[in-house]
Amino acid sequence: MVLVLQPADTRGLISMAEAIEATETAFRDWGVYPGVNAPRRRTHVPSGVRVSVHQGGTPTLGMTGLFAHCELVRPMVDEQVYDAIADPCYVLFDARTAELTCIIIGELTPSEMPDTIVMTGLRTAATSAVGTKAVAPDGPWNVGLFGAGSQARYHLLALAAIRPLGTVRVYRRNAAERRRFAEEMTEVLRTEIVPVERPEDVIRGADVVLTATNSSVPVFDGTWLEPGQHVTSIVGSNIGLVQGGFTSRKRRELDDATLRQMDVIVVASREQVFQDQQGDLYDPIQTGVIRAEQIIELSDVLTGRVLGRTSREQRTLFKNNAGQGIVDVAIASLVYQKARERGLGMELPGSVWKRRTSPSIPEEAS
Repeated sequence: MVLVLQPADTRGLISMAEAIEATETAFRDWGVYPGVNAPRRRTHVPSGVRVSVHQGGTPTLGMTGLFAHCELVRPMVDEQVYDAIADPCYVLFDARTAELTCIIIGELTPSEMPDTIVMTGLRTAATSAVGTKAVAPDGPWNVGLFGAGSQARYHLLALAAIRPLGTVRVYRRNAAERRRFAEEMTEVLRTEIVPVERPEDVIRGADVVLTATNSSVPVFDGTWLEPGQHVTSIVGSNIGLVQGGFTSRKRRELDDATLRQMDVIVVASREQVFQDQQGDLYDPIQTGVIRAEQIIELSDVLTGRVLGRTSREQRTLFKNNAGQGIVDVAIASLVYQKARERGLGMELPGSVWKRRTSPSIPEEAS
């Protein structure tokens, strides 16, 4: 039987900490089994509607499959806006039997904020948390946050799930929105969130600088960074929009000064950097700001093949440079297990074609 889960079935079904644990498992699996993940692929139609497909498998959790989502994208001068966002879809297959196991419709939300719907938010925040944990200095962390939207909410929740948080300073250009964000997240996390008037105030004294924005231009001056700081950034590529003539400029969330100072640069996927010609990494490589060999993958750090941070004074970067299918399948697998335990969703008949092996039945001629 195939379990079909709708948005009402999955709201708040797992915690942020559980999503982070599943994500770390997925990246460790990828480090052991290189063939379980494929880079994200996108297609665009002339209207500006974009479909993204993320494919991967997590042997430890027993699932393989894909995640697909679709948006109507409107590039602006300084940011990227989504005029319409469809319900995404997860398709899970049993990694041992190849049977279609589960179809999940809708965004997955954490139990801490079940009614806050964020486009691909749970997996993005969980991936950022795993990458930050891998190379940031030891906690507790003072956090400097750029952004006060839905992604910022999930990301702050994710950081709080892996380390105690000290002072959190947040900046967004709209003063009313950053104050509202600070009040809300202070209540959610029981940690004081301080809105600041200037972007440079975010950087000062932070252990972790987090950029969780929809910006298309760098959000801070890299010369403000201090020794020992870690930066996590989430803006990915818009190469399809550039090649399709929707916009003339690649997106950047980080400037060259930031890249130039980094002792360690970790990404979710190296292949994604070059496939998508990502503005924050590919372009600085082409202009000699950084070298291609500086880019290391999170899975290699987690499995110990490559060292991450080796001293408190180093500046480090985790670029969450695209959602990876391994993470989508891992988190969806956990949601599926919880739904099964609670009797949620609707079951439909399913089948799988199996090769007949009886000696009395000849195989097809080759």
